[in-house]
Amino acid sequence: MGSWTRPSCKCCISKAVQPLVALELIEDINMETKRWLMTRLQAEKIVGGAELMVHPGEDDDGNMLLVSASQHVLLRAAEVVGLYKLYKDGSMIAFSYRDSRNFQNSDNINEFLTLAERQFIVLRTLENIKAVDEKYIPGYPTETLYPGEAIFNRLQKSKILHTFYPLHDEQILCKLGARWHSYRNLSLQPIDSIYSYFGGSVAMYFSFLEFFTCSLMPIAVFGTAVVLLSMDTIDKCILFSVFNMIWSTVVMELWKRHSSVLSYTWGTMQMNSQFEEPRVDYKGSMGINPITHRYQPYYPAWRRKLKIWCVSVPVLCLFLSFSLFGMYVFFRMEALVKTYYSENDGCWACALYLPSILHTLYVTGMNSLYKMVAEVLTEWENHRLESSYQNHLTIKVLVFRFVNCFAALFYISLYLQDLELLRKKLASLLVLTQIINQLIEALVPYLYKTIMRKGAGLKKTTMENTPDIDKIKLQGEMSSFPGMFDEYMELFVQFGYVSLFSCIYPLTAILIMVNNVTEIRMDAMKLCHLFRKPFISPAANIGVWQTAFEMIGFLSVISNCFLISISPQVEGYCAENNITPKNVLIWTVGIEHALLAIKIILAFAIPDVPQWVKLRIERVEYQSLQALKHKLAEANKDDSKEMVAKETLSDGTTGFNSTESSLYTSKKQLNLL
Repeated sequence: MGSWTRPSCKCCISKAVQPLVALELIEDINMETKRWLMTRLQAEKIVGGAELMVHPGEDDDGNMLLVSASQHVLLRAAEVVGLYKLYKDGSMIAFSYRDSRNFQNSDNINEFLTLAERQFIVLRTLENIKAVDEKYIPGYPTETLYPGEAIFNRLQKSKILHTFYPLHDEQILCKLGARWHSYRNLSLQPIDSIYSYFGGSVAMYFSFLEFFTCSLMPIAVFGTAVVLLSMDTIDKCILFSVFNMIWSTVVMELWKRHSSVLSYTWGTMQMNSQFEEPRVDYKGSMGINPITHRYQPYYPAWRRKLKIWCVSVPVLCLFLSFSLFGMYVFFRMEALVKTYYSENDGCWACALYLPSILHTLYVTGMNSLYKMVAEVLTEWENHRLESSYQNHLTIKVLVFRFVNCFAALFYISLYLQDLELLRKKLASLLVLTQIINQLIEALVPYLYKTIMRKGAGLKKTTMENTPDIDKIKLQGEMSSFPGMFDEYMELFVQFGYVSLFSCIYPLTAILIMVNNVTEIRMDAMKLCHLFRKPFISPAANIGVWQTAFEMIGFLSVISNCFLISISPQVEGYCAENNITPKNVLIWTVGIEHALLAIKIILAFAIPDVPQWVKLRIERVEYQSLQALKHKLAEANKDDSKEMVAKETLSDGTTGFNSTESSLYTSKKQLNLL
């Protein structure tokens, strides 16, 4: 219906307008506040509005608002956000509203902008609504507003806005699920469809998960052959280790090429970083922002650094000591169990795995505990931007997770040099950790959702007959999406197991491969059915995780070289040929340096961006430069005509006086330069 933004009756949502985002206000919301918010959302930008389309939800007195946007608003916002789209000649260039008719499918907004992009644009539009002349939130005189304050953030801070979320499109979601997480479909993931529906960060994660899982195939085949054929000779051991080290380099370099193709195709590769608004939970004294000249909260950087170095770092060290203490207890238990087993012939052999199992459970618990502590600490540090918050949280958890997961393995290999214990420990870590992760990721969210639905009296079987508003409320009662942090961390640990220690336990790759095949479908099912649809910003790569994986690749060279040097095959060969331990160490260091050199050469030899993508980008840059020169020439010509007309009107001649002539010549030369 035409009056979708101001409905006059209680009715379902118009089929002509697709709601993109739902806003749920507090239950006892003051109706003055709701009317004011609707007015600000609908008002023109020239008076501080957002020009969005708003529906009051169930009724005018309810606490829900449904938000959409017209094609005109979406296209203008797409230019502001900096989206890149296909031009009529097939090149990917920054979208321009004035030139929109020359972009492919720009007349059909549902094809031109994906659902994820439209919802991301609406979110950015909501976040950019600023207070104009309001001194407080209407209906709540104690909730003050300062000029230029982001209204959306203020509503969240004051708890007036209970929650907000993008809305699912059930028809598209059903088709995507059948192609994605259905066990009847064994093909590769529909990555482009995932990008269109969920956005860049989600699609990039699933693409990396699929790429990493497929890349495990050659090393899994090699490792299985080593185990089945009992290929324990020295040449096979060295060959597997060298192959492992080269694999870790080639995989990450090829991934960079693959991700650059994806980001170019999606139009996110060349997107400029957008100016970030302060986080909702950011606190500080009010002051003038030197960049935007707006009145905003300010928190001194030295206080944040003081919190990091005097509290966050010591807490990290404390948890690292807990991790090392757990490792010490594990080795003590291992020694006691071995002694008991040797003295009691009737003891079960499986008891030898008990210390490893208990330590694995301890490691998993410590990982979860420190993650919660790190989130509290990072929030307390009071980071202004969301990107800064995420980076500091990632660094904290990465450092702890690396030590907690790999310290025992490094201690066994470098100090104890007990390869049998290392093999047993790695096997227990792989098997038990994967079982725990699968239970946590699949069973717990499913049970939680079932209990919540029963408690709320919601009946999924009658969903097809329920009004649209009830379906939207059902989405709002789902758990919020926790992000991809834990999933990337799991892949980081897996990559470490394969790169650092799989030469000792060749079945590592195939166990991880089997786990990840299930992981893809579990993660997809959770995203589609167990969590709310998330707001996802465009992404050009996997960010800081790329650096983390590459650092593991460098460590793999050192780890594999040392493990080869202490392997029984090498030790037997050295004993037969009277090679001293000192010479073995020299050879190990020499080979390690040579392999590092090969690794660096491979990294530089494999371009990060395919040649065809580079050529298309350079072509667009050249065309942009030519267009700029043409505009400058046109402007120069207009200035010339203006000066001639001015001189003619002043003295009836068409000549310049000496001063004007010199100024004109200087300006022309400057434009040419």
